[in-house]
Amino acid sequence: MQTRKESLTAIVSCFARGYHASTSIDPIFNDFIAHSLLNEEEKQLIATNWANAIAFFDQEKSETLETFDEKLMWVMNNQTIPQLVSRARYAEDGLRSAIERGFKQYVILGAGFDTFALRQEKLPEDFIIYEVDHPATQAFKINRLQEIGIDIPKNVRFVPVDFKSDSLRAELKKSGFDEQQYTYFSLLGVVMYLAKKEFYQLLSSVAEMSADGSSFIFDYLDDTAFNERLASKKLTQMRQITAQTGEPMITGYDPFELDLELQDCQMLLYENLSPANIEEMYFKGREDGLHAFEHFHFAHLVVSK
Repeated sequence: MQTRKESLTAIVSCFARGYHASTSIDPIFNDFIAHSLLNEEEKQLIATNWANAIAFFDQEKSETLETFDEKLMWVMNNQTIPQLVSRARYAEDGLRSAIERGFKQYVILGAGFDTFALRQEKLPEDFIIYEVDHPATQAFKINRLQEIGIDIPKNVRFVPVDFKSDSLRAELKKSGFDEQQYTYFSLLGVVMYLAKKEFYQLLSSVAEMSADGSSFIFDYLDDTAFNERLASKKLTQMRQITAQTGEPMITGYDPFELDLELQDCQMLLYENLSPANIEEMYFKGREDGLHAFEHFHFAHLVVSK
């Protein structure tokens, strides 16, 4: 599979969302487009790697589960899917509510293989979607859409941004971003890889370019995830895997101090969900063994200048 390094996370996340949509009788997040974006070689390679990783996650399960499909399902349902689908559900539920309140712009930061633009329905005619990502990952996605014959909707703007050298505000404005319109921003699966200073700079930049009342959605790790005595086994294993890929998780936040830390970014903390809150919202009563991940939180900020 010939892909850029920048595309790997996007492809693996896409596989997990598609796997959940195709195997669950009651999907938390039904990304029915995801699997069509991957070719058979990619799907088989990812499935094989995940199934073979079961011994790393749980030696006993690797010995008691016999078939490839059983091993793959256990790893996917226990180690990857719950966080990916619940954060996507949270972001898109909030987006639909924002659209009802008159929001006209959606900025997906680190869009990867996000498929909202391909699943959109009943949106206002003047609603614009901005997909922001590293130029290599974005070019890979655009080429893939062309390869499989999926037309890019007219209300989608691709905004290539290398955050190390480009200005998010300048690149969005080039693509027609209206700073006077209410905007909904999402940043999923990224904050734990950023230093606090980098994240605060991003939030300040977003606040400066956005109308008061605009929203910013993200997921984050709490600070106990980086405490060897307090971190769960699952989170510790997750950190080991990401470190081996060259993208270590480096930052956690105290959920009870988050509102104070964000004051200088011109953002107010509107909602801050704990793992228990997420379990109650998306996993209560399920019979498939899916549960919210420990240490992961969802937050909704509102621009207030």
